[in-house]
Amino acid sequence: MEEREERHVADGHYKDKWNLILSEKRTCEKGEMTDPDGGNPFEDDYGRLITSAPVRRLQNKTQIFPLERSTYIRTRLTHSLEVSYIAGLLGQKVELFLRERGDMPEGKSGWLCSLLRTAGLVHDMGNPPFGHFGEEAVKDFFRTYLKNDAQGLSDLERADLENFDGNVQSFRILTKLHYLGDAAGYNLNYSTLAALIKYPCNALEGNLGASTKEIAHKKFGYFASEANLFQALSDYLQMQGRRCPLAYLLEAADDIAYCTSDLEDGVKLGAVRVNQIYEFFDQELTEYHDYVMNNLDGILEKYKNEGKLKDAILTQNICTFLQREMISATVRCFVENYDSIMRGTLEHELLEVSAAGDIRKVLRQLQLQMFRYKAKEKKELAGWEAMHSLLGIFVRCCEEEHLDTTANTYAAHIYNIISANFRQNYETLETYPNDRYNRLRMVVDFLTSLNDRDAIDLFKELKGATV
Repeated sequence: MEEREERHVADGHYKDKWNLILSEKRTCEKGEMTDPDGGNPFEDDYGRLITSAPVRRLQNKTQIFPLERSTYIRTRLTHSLEVSYIAGLLGQKVELFLRERGDMPEGKSGWLCSLLRTAGLVHDMGNPPFGHFGEEAVKDFFRTYLKNDAQGLSDLERADLENFDGNVQSFRILTKLHYLGDAAGYNLNYSTLAALIKYPCNALEGNLGASTKEIAHKKFGYFASEANLFQALSDYLQMQGRRCPLAYLLEAADDIAYCTSDLEDGVKLGAVRVNQIYEFFDQELTEYHDYVMNNLDGILEKYKNEGKLKDAILTQNICTFLQREMISATVRCFVENYDSIMRGTLEHELLEVSAAGDIRKVLRQLQLQMFRYKAKEKKELAGWEAMHSLLGIFVRCCEEEHLDTTANTYAAHIYNIISANFRQNYETLETYPNDRYNRLRMVVDFLTSLNDRDAIDLFKELKGATV
């Protein structure tokens, strides 16, 4: 077996592996909501996902600028649609490469594009209100709350709560929390789920950050409550503790989308100026400096007389150029590192080690300018206060030893505010054996499902600011 595997890798042919990745294996053999017609199974997934409530809830969740009323500025939903498009485009280009190598399975034309398009749509489904700052608020709350009372929780369960991550929550939502009369829920293909898991390890094995050279352990990919499901898909796809090749492509699509779209939104809101973009690239870019600057010069010259629309047109054209360069570089990097990607041993992000890595580095520096935008920071602080307060209220009430949900008590009122689908999951569907952990998970499930505005409104209502 080992000798055969070595020959297979040496030949550079991975047709069997791609046949496995593009298989129709799902979390359950059959679900009432899943009725594939024998065609592209990933299009079936896409259709069920895009019409679902968790996707709609992304509409008013922060991408980078919280509580922004302008419909021009991106939310998690519009960002996810852009990631979906770019991921599908990468899938198309990679499929052409696989065809040339003879690695593309017969009868599955277009499946890779559909798979990545579907994964891109839901990659941020688990993000809490107020984006990454909301994640930090959840982590901070539990690190404080459990510091003096972690009784009844294992180290792993505690680590799940203290290292809450929106991407990990996405896996939980997609595999467990969507219940509409069918216990199989979305019943997604294993490969769609594997594309979302950038860090195939639990909260104790992962979260090592810069201290590890193994990219799979920098963060984590699944909660203890979904460990069995992760293990099942990992075994089926033969991941062996490594990333699925699809994760590299989806990660690149996400990176390409947000680093350029954030820049466009930043200019619209005045958090960064167009001339700063030009100056940053001129001063900081080392690789392909002349090529990039010549293109930026051409864009500036072409649209220099656009009047009031000049900044918007310039920024959009600059971002389109940068996106195109990063997409092309990502595909070339995938081809150049094909063997290590297929084995899951590439310990870097594709975009980071591509020819466009320097472009991405400059864009990160520009993002720091926007992260320090005062109007953004004030709204994030308001979100932090809201999330901390709501977690305190709901956690303490739901942790009551004998919670009588029919009683006329404060705790019962709070419990009944939790959306019925999350209570249903906790009360009748959850099979994980630790009740305290399950109660805390239920609270996190509910509060992180709220969009920014709903979280602020609920906070005000429970504090008596609005009645």
